[in-house]
Amino acid sequence: MPQITAETVKQVLRDLYGYDISDDDARRIAAGGGALVTSSEHLKSLGLAGIEPPFGYPVLSAEARRLNAIKK
Repeated sequence: MPQITAETVKQVLRDLYGYDISDDDARRIAAGGGALVTSSEHLKSLGLAGIEPPFGYPVLSAEARRLNAIKK
């Protein structure tokens, strides 16, 4: 499984979003992030072509609903 470090998580959140988080939170996010990167290969099998990279579940859900409405 890919390893994402807590330091990387903290730096990305700080640089991209201006968020400062605790070391504990960064470690928890990093642990989950490695699993997410590993399982993200399975997204290809869901038929989500055309969806821009989501930054959260609400964005992914809204885009999937929109694409499904277009197909009907």
